[in-house]
Amino acid sequence: MDKAEAINVLKEQHRTVAEGQDFTVGFFEPEDALGVTRLFYTVYGDGYPVDTFYIPEKLIAENRCGNIRSVVARTATGDIIAHVALYRSSTPNPNLFELGLGLTLPAYRASSAFFKACNLLMQLVGKDGINGFFGEAVCNHTITQKLSRYVKSVETAVEPALMPAHAYESEQSAEGRVGCLLYARVITDIRRTLYMPASYHHQIGFILDELNLDRQIIYPEAVIEGDKAEIKLERFEAAGVARCTLSAPGADLPKQLQDMECELRSAGYALIQFFIDLGKPWSAGMVELLRQEGYYLGGLLPIWFGDDGLLMQKHFVDPGFNTLKIQYERGKNIVEMVKRDWQSLSQKSP
Repeated sequence: MDKAEAINVLKEQHRTVAEGQDFTVGFFEPEDALGVTRLFYTVYGDGYPVDTFYIPEKLIAENRCGNIRSVVARTATGDIIAHVALYRSSTPNPNLFELGLGLTLPAYRASSAFFKACNLLMQLVGKDGINGFFGEAVCNHTITQKLSRYVKSVETAVEPALMPAHAYESEQSAEGRVGCLLYARVITDIRRTLYMPASYHHQIGFILDELNLDRQIIYPEAVIEGDKAEIKLERFEAAGVARCTLSAPGADLPKQLQDMECELRSAGYALIQFFIDLGKPWSAGMVELLRQEGYYLGGLLPIWFGDDGLLMQKHFVDPGFNTLKIQYERGKNIVEMVKRDWQSLSQKSP
């Protein structure tokens, strides 16, 4: 069954879930799959970008193999009224999961269903290969920031103007592009080496505070190693975002960036992000090259590669720092550090 066929089935079987039912929360069972797909269809229509959440068989398979660890709130009649999950997403580290896929039927959003589901999900963290998790909390309101703190994660990075406003039209109003705060929590870790870029000594030191990570900090020289940089590029056309992982250093990075940026600008992209492994001695030199090309700080990504990562970014639109709604002081401090770095590099641009 493909997505189109699954949507047709959901349309034919669509029904209203009675309000006010008692419910329990539990880990996903195969018999929950149809109810979860109905929940996604009710909340998102046919617009959710991942086919898995419309196709029960795919959802069962992904939970069975451990790529998704779902928790649901279910009524006595088997209706699924809330869902949240830890899942493998964009990180090279298979033991760092993303926290998300959270949604609740509108009639049950004033209940405790979602928070009880989150509480049960957190019992998985630190077990069965889930060494930690991260999540993206939107900054057009503060609800998801409060939830991120509720599950004991802390702010580590900010992604201004990450998503277009239309991505949120079904659930809430948003003007312009919507920024996000990255949150993280690491439970199972070992002592690791972090090669500290000189330009971000203060900022990374601040972000490391409250993370309780055991790190050997080394301050390498910003030497440019190799001739040809290796970049893995992922395009998210609907969002206008390109994500790049720098897997090998090279002096030709500026030339590659110029060609890439020219193409992405012409295609209407708003943002390029770079993910750099701070467990590599060469990372410091690549950070300085990126800064010379106008890329500025995003923040720290704990155990992103196994070792910690650094997020750097470049916007082709106004990042909209002044539109970000930030709930907590730590988040405000990180946003201010990132904004200052953006301003300092913008002033150097021709």
